[in-house]
Amino acid sequence: MVGDSAFIAASTTDSPIRHAALFSNGSVKDLGTLKKQTFSRANSINGFNQVVGFSGPALDSPKSRAFFWSTSTGMIDLGTLGGAYAQAFAINDSGFITGNSQLRSSATTTETVHAFLSPSPVGASAIGMRDLGTLGGTFSYGMAINAKNHVVGYSTINKVDSRVHAFWFNGNGMKDLGSLAPNSSNPLEDQSVALGINSSDRVVGYTYLPALNANTDPAVQPGTSPVRQVAFVWSQGTMTDLNKLIGAATDTYHLNSAMAINDNGQITATALSKVTGTRRAVLLTPITPVPSR
Repeated sequence: MVGDSAFIAASTTDSPIRHAALFSNGSVKDLGTLKKQTFSRANSINGFNQVVGFSGPALDSPKSRAFFWSTSTGMIDLGTLGGAYAQAFAINDSGFITGNSQLRSSATTTETVHAFLSPSPVGASAIGMRDLGTLGGTFSYGMAINAKNHVVGYSTINKVDSRVHAFWFNGNGMKDLGSLAPNSSNPLEDQSVALGINSSDRVVGYTYLPALNANTDPAVQPGTSPVRQVAFVWSQGTMTDLNKLIGAATDTYHLNSAMAINDNGQITATALSKVTGTRRAVLLTPITPVPSR
């Protein structure tokens, strides 16, 4: 959920150091950093101007620590799932937070990173992080959370190859949302990532399909594997390529990633112009009202 204020990682013209910042009513507030850290990035804000992100020794360092910020508390370290670092990516209006954290490591295990669900670190519900596990394999990342405290993100699905799938966590466990190329022999095609979820548990993100033509398909980047990235929407067990839902606009644009979806069913996405090859932010609005579940 996003409140009235905006959030970005900001820097001054005479310094490469960047701090999370809160923009409100024409003014900007430096949110600072966690103790002994140099950089910070804000990733999400809720309707009560509570902000989450991460702060570390370098910009977007994997050794960053997840933070919660509010006007009354300042920046608070959210802790970890036992390891050295964590990152927070989203917060809802109830103060529940998701992101990822390193697990406790030992001499006989490999360090792993799992998605987490955590209540606000202030108040009676401050009980710490919950490990959401994985779909299989070693890592998962929580990217978005809705009003029901349901989390979406992505996870490895086995320990054999590099495939990751989008997941939906509904409080009882992770559900694998699959991909649009589930039977492909190419593991680069059988991949998906969830980036947004609304209160009706509709999920958006991106997945992959075989390239139409490895040399001429505008969705394939030069020098990369011949797969095309496509934006998806998932609802009630079905994943759909958003490019199939925009009618004649497919003559001009290719939707390669969906970033967020609101409770009216509107979706923000990135679109590749088939004419110029440039990318644009776009807003997709359903022609008919989206029924609630």
